[in-house]
This record gives sequence, C-alpha cells and structure tokens, in this order.
Amino acid sequence: MNRRLPAIAFVTVLACAAPAAAIDVPQTRQEFVKAVASGRGAEVERLQSDQPLDKVYAVLQERTKACLDVKVQRTAYVGYVERSSSDYNPTLRRVGKDRAEFTLQVEHRPRGVGHTPPPGGLFMLAADLRSVGGGRTEIVLYRPNIGVKKIVASLKEWFDGDKAPCPKLK
Repeated sequence: MNRRLPAIAFVTVLACAAPAAAIDVPQTRQEFVKAVASGRGAEVERLQSDQPLDKVYAVLQERTKACLDVKVQRTAYVGYVERSSSDYNPTLRRVGKDRAEFTLQVEHRPRGVGHTPPPGGLFMLAADLRSVGGGRTEIVLYRPNIGVKKIVASLKEWFDGDKAPCPKLK
C-alpha cells in the first residue's frame, strides 16, 4: 500500500482551497444587499407597515439614535484580562420623497484577522423603505439568519410605529 497517496491528496486539497483572507467582505451597502439576496446564510424579508413612511422614518430616527448608536464594552478573564468592544453604527437616510434606507454596521475591537472591514464596520442589516398607497410603508429587510434576532424584533415594532424598548446588544 502506498503511504504517500493520502499525503499527496491532502496537499492537493490544501492547494485548491481558497485562503481565509480571500473571503469577500462587502465594502458597500450595495454589495451587502447583493450578498444577502444571493441567500447564503441570510434572507430577504418583505414587510408591510400600516403607518405612513414619514411616521416610520421619525420613529426609526428616534429609536436607532437612542438604541443602536451605541458602543458595547466587554471585559473577560480568560487566564488574563481581555477587553473588547463593539461599536454599532446605524445610518438612516431619505433617498427620495417616498423612499428611505436604513443600514446597521458594527466595528469590533480588536477586529478579526483576515478581513478588511469597510469604513463604519461590518454590515449587519439593511432595509429599504418605500411609501405605498393608503398611507402604508413597504419594507425590504436584508439580514443574516443568525445573530440579529433581538435587533430585528425591535426593528419590526419600530416599523409599525411603536416606540418599543431597545434590544440588548452584545
């Protein structure tokens, strides 16, 4: 039996594998939305609010500033004292009379190895808001499948015009 065959196969697999540094990290909101729409570990959720866009926008503006524009600091003892933080950066802007965009980014410190995050941090969520007939608002939410459950629950309440409590961020 040839003992070199498994070693050659292993080296061949390693040579064909993409290095971790080659993982694409979306650098713009547009790239993030496109990546989520491709469906890998993420989903596009379509929602309707019975509130007009102006009211949804006002509630989002108030709640995102108070709840999501925060820095979470952590200290852990793991054989030594380790300090880390996550700086959440929401952006809400009008992109027309009847449209708005919401984006949430997060900057982790220390940052992970192997990727170059865009200015403002890694993209976590995005939402396109559009005024539709009858004083309602249509929302297209771009989000990962894991890690944002509490934020999404609060956003959904805010989309309905409810000034719900802030989600607990980690």
